[in-house]
Amino acid sequence: MSTIPTTEIIIFETSEDFRKDVSILRPAFDIVSKSEGIRTPVYSGTQIENPTTGYLFLNWDSLAHHQAVMASPSYGSVLETLKPAFGGPSKMHHVIFNDHPIALEQPVTEVLLITLKDPSHRAEVFDILGKISDQTKKMIVFGPTLEDENTIIVVGGWESVEAHWKTVANPEPKAAIERLFVLVNKDHLFHSALRSYAGN
Repeated sequence: MSTIPTTEIIIFETSEDFRKDVSILRPAFDIVSKSEGIRTPVYSGTQIENPTTGYLFLNWDSLAHHQAVMASPSYGSVLETLKPAFGGPSKMHHVIFNDHPIALEQPVTEVLLITLKDPSHRAEVFDILGKISDQTKKMIVFGPTLEDENTIIVVGGWESVEAHWKTVANPEPKAAIERLFVLVNKDHLFHSALRSYAGN
């Protein structure tokens, strides 16, 4: 299998048009999918709990490949084609997960952002997340953001939101997650049914 990508994650306030039809981003994806270093498909969706929040996931060969696109003359046209989907602020993260993010292909993707309460907890937090990732056969992956090593993003693949909550109610994962949330601040825990788009 190819090397683990650098995943760009954008969490944004959605427009009403995007909530009605996530495919309005296709013109942007068509431009980006021709970029050097992009790995299609790209993924987009609204949050299940509150559709005014949206998600974009793009996998790159490296952060440098994405930065080259952002520095290129054509980036202005990418931003223009993104505008119809954005109804307000957005936040971009980059993560190299501990394995390929197959969770993005599942019916429901869990998106969890956590922040270390103390950097000295890093090893224990990574140990807990590593065991969870292994136990789920990498259906749950994690990694610190390249912007801030104390912020960690976890994505998990599930059949449904209900399946996620049912699984984590079992004694073993419940104990691990309770310990995790002693060590970190839970900044964002929601779900999305992402759509993939491979470009024209």
